[in-house]
Amino acid sequence: MLVKTARFGDIEIDESTFFTFPMGLLGFGKLKRFLVLDHREDSPFKWLQSVEDPDLAFIISDPLFFKRDFHVSVRRQEIAIIEAVADEDLVLSVIMTVPQDPQQMSANLLAPLIFNVVNRRAVQYVLTDARFPVKYFVLKDQNEGFGEPPVGATEVLRSISLR
Repeated sequence: MLVKTARFGDIEIDESTFFTFPMGLLGFGKLKRFLVLDHREDSPFKWLQSVEDPDLAFIISDPLFFKRDFHVSVRRQEIAIIEAVADEDLVLSVIMTVPQDPQQMSANLLAPLIFNVVNRRAVQYVLTDARFPVKYFVLKDQNEGFGEPPVGATEVLRSISLR
């Protein structure tokens, strides 16, 4: 399928690679289908591009790149709409805001995106935990900066788990 985008031009994409957000995103409830595109091969950023609106694309990132202790535990029934079976089926990302001044770059930790990579369904999940702000200033609020996600003793740490 040919997807028209303002940022990347026309892209020929297999529809099986689209993610469907059955509930849309906050503020964009009518838009349901999105692509995840690499920003650059060596970048912690990706693009979440709307298939239905060529002008709408968000920068997203794995929060473990800049907040090593970020972890969300969700009840299976709370995200039933994406039919999650196992932790390994899920990938969590956050929407980034990257202004001209990189020191002001922020991440929305309060409403992460949860992707089921098996069935290509996703949801924006709003947390109730006050530790996670809507605007987490990536370069100001912590000293680590961007890096590789940490690796545990036997596996890569995960930013999401089901309960």
